Amino acid sequence: MEAKAGDEIVVNGHHLGDPDRDAVVLGFTEVVHVRDVMTTDVATVGLDATYGEIVHRLLVRGVSGLPVTDADGTLVGIVTETDLVSCDAYGPDRCRPLGLIADYLRDRDPAWVRKVSGTTARELMTPVVMTASPDDELRVTARRMLESGYRRLPVVASDRRLVGIVSRRDLLAPAYARATVG
Repeated sequence: MEAKAGDEIVVNGHHLGDPDRDAVVLGFTEVVHVRDVMTTDVATVGLDATYGEIVHRLLVRGVSGLPVTDADGTLVGIVTETDLVSCDAYGPDRCRPLGLIADYLRDRDPAWVRKVSGTTARELMTPVVMTASPDDELRVTARRMLESGYRRLPVVASDRRLVGIVSRRDLLAPAYARATVG
């Protein structure tokens, strides 16, 4: 289910919606920016990376998603474990005209058609990516991640060049720092 503006969000029994209260609930009592916690050594793949190369990079780096960048480092998409599992789950047998018609009739997105036959990041990736800016407040980014259900957001400069990634784990850094200092 997709969160919409005005939907009630509950985290650990706390109802989110008030920015000042949310900051305390999420552990952000001072202004922290995405640039303060983002990972800058980002594992990425290019558009022509193969399925095997993508899986290898995911496993070696211990991550569940990889930004896809062009030759200039501009973010063009993201490929996640979900994208790759879709390929395995639906397999080539599902690519039949009746299967496609059935999905349309059930109002399902037939993106699996492209992904099932995909062999490169260009074909497997999700091209529309929610991003963050290094200057975004972390609490606002945390709320966007909670509302969207995304585990990570690529961080891009104003020219869409990838400069980092912020994950749910990164969101814990400010709270952990306070807990270990106090």
